[in-house]
Amino acid sequence: MPNVCPYYKNGYCVSPLLDKPTDSVTASHRCLKEYSTCRYYKEPEQEGQKKGLELFGDTVEKVVNFYPKISILEEVVSECDYFRIVKNEQGYLAYCSVLRRILTISQTNNCAQFWSKCPMRVLAHGL
Repeated sequence: MPNVCPYYKNGYCVSPLLDKPTDSVTASHRCLKEYSTCRYYKEPEQEGQKKGLELFGDTVEKVVNFYPKISILEEVVSECDYFRIVKNEQGYLAYCSVLRRILTISQTNNCAQFWSKCPMRVLAHGL
């Protein structure tokens, strides 16, 4: 059984790195044998593989210059199950696990005050 590229379909390359399927980049010596060296080959993502901020731990080790816009000086309390506080050198950062990102100061304040009406929280409970 030949070692066929998973993106080789009926003579066309359907790699996610291409805008659309094409036969202009296919070659039998590469697509049917050594496809892992092809510039259009991408390892398939595994289920449950971490992405984005999930790749990093709970602590922030490097200060980035946009922190003054999102750093809060005191720990904020929110009743939301999806709200998390992360400590850094500048103070604290608020993190939303539904959005999977750091919140701005105004979003943090809204989460603390109006957490029960948050549309992201409602969506998370509905899923």
